[in-house]
Amino acid sequence: MRILALALVGLLLVVLAAMTWQHLRYVNKRRAVLQDHQSLLYPTEAFHALTFFRIEPGQDLLSAIRTFRDETHGLGGAQWVYAGKSIMRGNVSSQIGPVDWNAVVLAQYPSREAYDEAVASERYRGALAAFAQTYTQGFKRPATLNLLIHQFLLAKRARQLVTFEPALFPLQRDDAVAANAEAGEAVKRLLAEKEFGAEGIVIVNLQKHGNAEQRASDGAYGNRMMDGMAEGGYGPMHMGPAVRVEADHDFDTVVLVYYPGVQFFADLLRSTFFQGIIGGKSLGDTQTNITVPILDRL
Repeated sequence: MRILALALVGLLLVVLAAMTWQHLRYVNKRRAVLQDHQSLLYPTEAFHALTFFRIEPGQDLLSAIRTFRDETHGLGGAQWVYAGKSIMRGNVSSQIGPVDWNAVVLAQYPSREAYDEAVASERYRGALAAFAQTYTQGFKRPATLNLLIHQFLLAKRARQLVTFEPALFPLQRDDAVAANAEAGEAVKRLLAEKEFGAEGIVIVNLQKHGNAEQRASDGAYGNRMMDGMAEGGYGPMHMGPAVRVEADHDFDTVVLVYYPGVQFFADLLRSTFFQGIIGGKSLGDTQTNITVPILDRL
């Protein structure tokens, strides 16, 4: 019995060590790579707001976002969590339309009431007026769920190793996609953003789940993508149920996902793995923007 107890204690220590390692490596990626300032623990009433910006012709992006931050500083007790330059438009929402957003900012407020008070102020409205177009999507970001996401990926990785699942990496190139002119143009646009996105990008997703068939197809796609995230050490950094704060746009979920750089993502798009699963993905509605981190440059 004593040997069994010692074995169980040893196993528990190994599991705890692995969970701690997993937690710390994602925190390091969030801080050092993504310039993401999200607190790990915060009150349940905290409210997150994701604002999309389209600048006026001739405006400098960094200067415009920096000015907005300075002019709204302190309003509602907001803390800027992430700021990204939008480098490519992915899926186009049927509700929002084909807008070429230039930047995305994620901010945390102490509560929904604090957010409403901030955006109703003359200072905030005046700062927004400097842009050609803006749109804000609210969401609740459950702290426990977002802490457990990466432990779920760790468990997935453990299962992959124990069951000797074939490795997904290195990715195999899909020659048909690599030869496609449109895909080649997308890759060029991605690789042109190595100044800010060499080590990490964040894909911002607004999602409406749709009917049962669409949810099933998206679930199958998501499960396979999570397999890659578990093996590759990347994945969701922010997720939670969407909250409408303006217009009549109706989304269910907000998800911000980290990938390790523009080169990696370009390789992923042209891989047999990605092309083999993307065809079945379907949602009721979605908007996708690929961004590179800029918060530390503001």
